[in-house]
Amino acid sequence: MIVLGIETSGSVGSVAVCEDDDVRASHVFPAGPRHARNLLPAVDDVLQRAGLGRRRVDAVAVSEGPGSFTGLRIGVVCARTLSFALGWQCVGVPSLEVLVRNVATTAEVAAACPIRDARRDRVYGTLFRRENRDDWLDTTGVLLLPPQDLAARLPEGTIVFGSGVDACPDAFRRERFVLGPAAWGTGCAENVARLGRRRILTRGPDDPDTVRPRYHRLTEVEERLQADAG
Repeated sequence: MIVLGIETSGSVGSVAVCEDDDVRASHVFPAGPRHARNLLPAVDDVLQRAGLGRRRVDAVAVSEGPGSFTGLRIGVVCARTLSFALGWQCVGVPSLEVLVRNVATTAEVAAACPIRDARRDRVYGTLFRRENRDDWLDTTGVLLLPPQDLAARLPEGTIVFGSGVDACPDAFRRERFVLGPAAWGTGCAENVARLGRRRILTRGPDDPDTVRPRYHRLTEVEERLQADAG
């Protein structure tokens, strides 16, 4: 199965095309808010370098959130457009599950929690338990909590990493946790494509109409309006 993966949930975006679990080509964008400008040229680039026409692709997988509100919208709209226009299957994958697959297979840890800065004194996190060398089981779903509250819910010795750890070092101390490298906090499109393929094979593709950005919180404006209304 040939799957195009789209990752635009963070500051560094990427696109990759995989055949089964093998990467045929990948393209990483420069860091910064330029996903809308970079995305479609990157899709054309990876397909050309992989020697594939658009009709050869079976599916598109997209990182659906949580993450950058703008980045998620851009990635999901692109994935849905490609699916509708070219007849590709479409599937969304959780962004924190994309991140946990960055954990090295050699890391001797039983639990991992990618943590993303949600701003306004909140972080996103999901606690995963390692099933085997390559598989992780989501045990909590996406949590949106103050950093200290999330830290209190994690078992001692959990490996933690991501922009939320960088933003809140006092909450996630080496005395209780194993700190993963900063690079693990950047999602990669190869992981999106591989997770998308796995989801399609186990449960089938999503209806493209149901693929949406999963923000897991209101925007700042929506929160203010809600507070004013209350």
